[in-house]
Amino acid sequence: MMTITESKGWVESNKKLERTYNFKSFNESIDFVNKVAKIAEKQNHHPDIQINYNKVKISITDHEKGGVSEKCHKLVKSINKL
Repeated sequence: MMTITESKGWVESNKKLERTYNFKSFNESIDFVNKVAKIAEKQNHHPDIQINYNKVKISITDHEKGGVSEKCHKLVKSINKL
């Protein structure tokens, strides 16, 4: 059974929610990362972000809880709206 996050391209593995986004250019990647950063600051829940030119990998976990929490799912939902 797929979860909502998996159906939107997110995968849960190693106690993290992860997704890789592909963009047309480096600038589009950076614009996306900046939008994610603003959301993360508002929610006070910060993902790991890896940028490789036109690919952006986002990994979200709750370090306090030692895995995926409701805060992680809330951040995913906000990112999905971008």
